[in-house]
Amino acid sequence: MEGIVNWRGNPVDPKKHGGVRATLFLYTLVVARSSINAANINLISLFRSTHNMSIARSVILVTNFGGATWMLSILGAFIADSYIQCFKVILFFGPFEILIFEWMENFPAYLGLFIIALGEGFMRTVMPGFGGEQFNSDDPSESELKIRFSDFTSTATSFGAFLRLVLVVWVQIFKGWDLELVVCALFILAGVLEAAIGFPVYRNKKPFGSPLTRIVQVFVVALKKRKFHVSPENLEDPQIIKDGTDDITSLEVLPRTKDLRFLDKASMYTGDTDAWSYCSISQVEEVKILIKLLPIFISSIFCYLPYSFFFTLTSPAASTMNTKVMGVRIAPASLYAVVVVLQFIVLVMYNSIIIPVMQRYTSIRYYNRTLPLVCAGIGFVFAMLGTCVAALVERKKRMADDLKDLSFLWSLPQFICFGLMEVLSFVGLMEFFNNQLPVQLKALSSSMMFCIVGTAIWLDGALVSVIGRVTRRGDKENGWLDGMKFESARIDLFFGFLTVVEFLSFFIFLFCARRYLIS
Repeated sequence: MEGIVNWRGNPVDPKKHGGVRATLFLYTLVVARSSINAANINLISLFRSTHNMSIARSVILVTNFGGATWMLSILGAFIADSYIQCFKVILFFGPFEILIFEWMENFPAYLGLFIIALGEGFMRTVMPGFGGEQFNSDDPSESELKIRFSDFTSTATSFGAFLRLVLVVWVQIFKGWDLELVVCALFILAGVLEAAIGFPVYRNKKPFGSPLTRIVQVFVVALKKRKFHVSPENLEDPQIIKDGTDDITSLEVLPRTKDLRFLDKASMYTGDTDAWSYCSISQVEEVKILIKLLPIFISSIFCYLPYSFFFTLTSPAASTMNTKVMGVRIAPASLYAVVVVLQFIVLVMYNSIIIPVMQRYTSIRYYNRTLPLVCAGIGFVFAMLGTCVAALVERKKRMADDLKDLSFLWSLPQFICFGLMEVLSFVGLMEFFNNQLPVQLKALSSSMMFCIVGTAIWLDGALVSVIGRVTRRGDKENGWLDGMKFESARIDLFFGFLTVVEFLSFFIFLFCARRYLIS
């Protein structure tokens, strides 16, 4: 197991380090991190109730926080790959969430959210990788256990999500934010402490460098040699391949293609084999493959635009309706419990039924390229349906004489559509990027998904700001999302606008996906 060491930096003993025994210390942290997301779901309620912010202002603040969390995950992956081990990232950045959840109401909003985003972002990206390090993929028995670890992690995440919707949301609604933030801090503290206890049995991967560095090298070298003329004779020195000094050849050899020829200058051999002066043909082709994925990557960002609004607007808007079921008051955010159960069922069906059937009756090309895009596309259709249903429900609320005559269960269909969109599109795009990226860049598949979601959430904040300015009349705060009350906000028009945007984005995604598949 090359590059894997114990906590002392010595080679690991498979009988003493890693495996199932090591991952047992991580499940509590997975449950804890999933359970505290209830605070993130209802942050808009915190800002409106304790900071007296308008709807638009609180939505912008929450979207800035959400986008920062996802984008900081990419920074966390870069640091874990290049400088420090995943376990040290957990130990260092986990306490960030503990402290800030405890003091959040006394912190300035932006500072408190940034610290939480820093801790959550770094934890989000290293947890799956660190769990995977505990198993040797070259060992058939451990490889199977690694798959089971992923299944158990999904189960732990679902249990944590259910816990947050049953316990944490109840504490927030009926006992207040002070106690809820304390509960969140205690959850994270318990998870970090249990993860820390297992340090003697963990396997730790040495930092080996980020794939982002390889990509930057190609562009830098190609820029340096921009005035050179490319010819078959000066592309990649044969002696380098023969001597085996190019580490790529031992992993994956990619033939030279005729696309994006300006990058071929990076593989021109001029006698200098320094990484910032020469790149192999395989390394250049890796970057070409990544560039060809960019249209799908960019179109997916716009398809994800409705994502954050299901968190920031749906639950608070539902709280203005009748929230009693058979005489018992239910927190609207608890409807996410239905989403969690539905997502778990979909994942089980996808992994146990759809994938085996497709592997048996379709070609490898269809299974690796077309199926994940179809899965993502179906998810985006549900996103479009979700915004349409949300617009219709909000319209029905505006026509009602008394909102308390309408049950908050009218919002359940859009919760379901959101849950299906989240699980199908995320799984589909993650599998697609993982299948299409070359070996040396496969680690970027998760970072690309983080970037899609993070960028979309940031754009949501900008969209709210622009919509507010466009829909205001004069100097009054009478835009669609202005004011303090959801009853007076034109959320129906806003979700209707999102439906149109999602419809256009979906067809752009279809166009990009079709062009990629026929290329």
